[in-house]
Amino acid sequence: MFVRAKKKDENKWQVMIVESLRDGGSVYQKTVRNIGIAHGPDELKRFREIGEAAIVAIKNARQPVLPFADPNEVYRPARKRPPADDKALVKNVFEDARFTEGPDDIFGQVFDDIGLDTAFEGEFASPTEWSQAFKDVVLARISDPLSKLATSHFLERNFGKSIPVHKIYRMLDRLADADDRIKMTVARHTTKVLGDKVDVLFFDVTTLYFESIEQDDLRRFGFSKDCKFKETQVVLALIATTDGLPLAYELFAGNTFEGHTLLPAIKTFKAKYLVSEILLVADRGMFSSDNLKAMEAEGVKYIVAAKLKSMKAAEKESILAALAAGRSVSTEKEFSWLEDRDHASKRLIISYSEKRAKKDRADRKRLVDRLEKMQKTGSIATSDLIKNSGTKKYLTIKSGHAAINYEKIESDSKWDGLHAVITNVDKIKLPAPAVLDRYRGLWQIEESFRINKHSLKMRPIYHWSPRRIRAHISLCFAAYAVLRHTQHQIKLKGLQLGVDIIRAEMNAVQASMVVDTTTGKRYGIPSKMTHLAKQIYAAFGKIRDTKPFLAN
Repeated sequence: MFVRAKKKDENKWQVMIVESLRDGGSVYQKTVRNIGIAHGPDELKRFREIGEAAIVAIKNARQPVLPFADPNEVYRPARKRPPADDKALVKNVFEDARFTEGPDDIFGQVFDDIGLDTAFEGEFASPTEWSQAFKDVVLARISDPLSKLATSHFLERNFGKSIPVHKIYRMLDRLADADDRIKMTVARHTTKVLGDKVDVLFFDVTTLYFESIEQDDLRRFGFSKDCKFKETQVVLALIATTDGLPLAYELFAGNTFEGHTLLPAIKTFKAKYLVSEILLVADRGMFSSDNLKAMEAEGVKYIVAAKLKSMKAAEKESILAALAAGRSVSTEKEFSWLEDRDHASKRLIISYSEKRAKKDRADRKRLVDRLEKMQKTGSIATSDLIKNSGTKKYLTIKSGHAAINYEKIESDSKWDGLHAVITNVDKIKLPAPAVLDRYRGLWQIEESFRINKHSLKMRPIYHWSPRRIRAHISLCFAAYAVLRHTQHQIKLKGLQLGVDIIRAEMNAVQASMVVDTTTGKRYGIPSKMTHLAKQIYAAFGKIRDTKPFLAN
């Protein structure tokens, strides 16, 4: 959309707002609004200014800017620059390079705001050099997670920075000694951003596999959440806030049972960060009497998912009877039944959700339908089964064959829609609906693992020595912290965006370097920015100059 001045005679112009539109493969122009007939250069100038203001109003009506942004800065058309004395003919100009600028502008600022630029201070002879290499590799990992060799090529090709791969590996060796400092820096920044009011911690565990079968003190065979049972792995425990902002992580040997990671991780967190009061939220993998007793001994308040079907028969019967008697009671949100009862000096909060019940029934039906298709002659060969408890729980196995246990299916259906949590928080401080609200926020840490595993490709891991493994995890953790804090800053300005969208928008903010072959002069031509990219920049108080510039 632009202002067009169509000359009518020697001192008269028709001024209008014109928009270019596309119909299939054809482009045409449509008059959006007539401004009027300008008589003389002074009136023409004034009509142009009226037209530019009208364009801002039209665009802002179509897609309003965020409350903190100025529509004029986002939508005002760029005026034509006066021609330079040294004109560069198009036929004499060629593109010499193209650099990606968005990640450095936005992610680079967040990297510095967190304090990661000081990760190597006081440790080495030339900390600045290694801190810059660390920053460049972190930003490259956010932009496009690749191997260390490919990262070296990516930095030179896309960022215009030459970092040989051997220097990246040397940086990793130094990073292994700075990982505690990095975790401390991230935790301090997270608590500062939240106003030092971090009262709820989310805890979960995942596994990271290697393209290797060699074992050592850290790489071990174990239960793989990625179903990579033939590869060695490590266990990663992550602690985050209710907004998914990172606080800390701990690395364990690959054969560590996930329930045994909770107490060491919490003890380390409390000791390192001097946290006294904690409300910990965790999934049922952390539910065990030993874990609950240990957390109480440490003075930790907790909300942990309970294993209803593992409880004693009398209590299970009592729960089902209470459900049958109270299902018609309505509560907040999606629950149609909720009960808060005493359980071994703690609270057992049980809820029923019809939405959850429908999902449980659908999941079970898919599983049973698959088993019935496999059951051709009245039994199923165990060699044909997927080796997991989800398949086996509805089967009776005898002499190498299995049959569907319909009684077990019927019994299991009674628990559809039920979910429970155990907590030691007082009822007055946190009523049952509030406890469940806290627990439902656990999806934040599950999303955090998705970001680490998929967006940042933390796994598979191709390093072999424990030092390099820890450095790789530390590098990915720093990248994850930058992404999450970027997302949080944008959210504070009223814009909800996923990390993959933010990354894609920043990767598209580029600049071309062109050379005039007749003069040897180099010019920079910034790429056009999308409306969303401008809003992201505005969230950090930045306005990108899109005017071409002389580079030398």
